[in-house]
Amino acid sequence: MAVEESLDHDVWVARCVAHMVELDPKLDPELARPVADDMCSRPRWRSMSPEEAATAVFEFGKKPRQ
Repeated sequence: MAVEESLDHDVWVARCVAHMVELDPKLDPELARPVADDMCSRPRWRSMSPEEAATAVFEFGKKPRQ
C-alpha cells in the first residue's frame, strides 16, 4: 500500500484542494472540492500524493487538444 493511500480521505482531499488553489489562486476551493473528492475515490489518483495528483490534473488540462 502506498503511503498516500493510508491518508484519511478528508485529509487527502483537503491537501489536494489546497494545492489546486496554490496552482491557481483564482480557483474557488469549494468548486475544487468535488473534483478532488472524485479523484480521491479513484485508485490512479489515490496512489499519488494529493499534491502530485493536483499537479498532474492541472498539467493534463494544459495539453492541447487534437
